[in-house]
Amino acid sequence: MLKYNLCFIRRGAELLMLNRAKPPLVGLWHGVGGKLEPGETPFESVLREVREETGITLNEARFSGVVTWESDPGEFGGMYVYIAELPEDNAEALMLPRETVEGTLAWKTVEWVTRPDNQGVPAHVRQFLGPMLASADCLDYRCKFQEGTLLSCDPIPLFFDRLLAMK
Repeated sequence: MLKYNLCFIRRGAELLMLNRAKPPLVGLWHGVGGKLEPGETPFESVLREVREETGITLNEARFSGVVTWESDPGEFGGMYVYIAELPEDNAEALMLPRETVEGTLAWKTVEWVTRPDNQGVPAHVRQFLGPMLASADCLDYRCKFQEGTLLSCDPIPLFFDRLLAMK
């Protein structure tokens, strides 16, 4: 099982993004998420993390795939990625930008977030987010990093039995 989850919340043509105040990826715009707690499913964890970090209560989120990585020296990790639509009854989301313990929350356009030349968003996020937003296909985006630089991000199909275990 992977240790982390990540959620991108949509509101029309915008995404709720977090400018991280803490490592890793400090100063970069990212989705909302965190670590799975013991006994939690990835789905339960992502709902909890979104509620804790944003005040938004999600009832649904679409599992969109996983992102796994290898970094130097031979360290491996990964996260479950979800896409959700902003529920209409979440007034907290309209009070943005807003400072939180984790960083600054703000709405950013999908076009801005997914621009290949946008250095304010992590390189691997720019690789996987566009395809995840555009398709219901679930893939494993396998990323390789060297000294913090993304070398590759290759999409690999996930098998159906693995998908069932991730909700």
